[in-house]
Amino acid sequence: MTSGEFQVVAPEDRSKPISILIVEDEALIASYIEEVLGESGFRVAGIAASGAEALSLAAENTPALALVDIRLTGPIDGIELACQLREKFAVPAIFLSGLIDAHTTERARAAHPLGFLPKPFLPSQVFNAIQRALDLQE
Repeated sequence: MTSGEFQVVAPEDRSKPISILIVEDEALIASYIEEVLGESGFRVAGIAASGAEALSLAAENTPALALVDIRLTGPIDGIELACQLREKFAVPAIFLSGLIDAHTTERARAAHPLGFLPKPFLPSQVFNAIQRALDLQE
């Protein structure tokens, strides 16, 4: 083996951190989530403040999962975005929401989310929701 070669010992899916897309239009909350994910050993595939930006990042980075705020500014809300992420890129979502009513909950079910995280949330709640979602995908 020459100095330029390397050998992969671990399976490829375990050799790099899980990539997660953050879709949150409040910069402070997005930054907090990014910090929590980094400390938990996840890789942030990008931070999007709108549906269009999230779709662009998903196309570029193919994340394993997206954390999506239900209420986004712009023409695409988080529920519609989660449906598009799943259909176009096979990226499942965990919804984030500060306030959710019965009608919104019913609409959200159509996106087949892997979980809901009520705002405000603790770092442990973010980590646990992601772990549950990843377990569901296996």
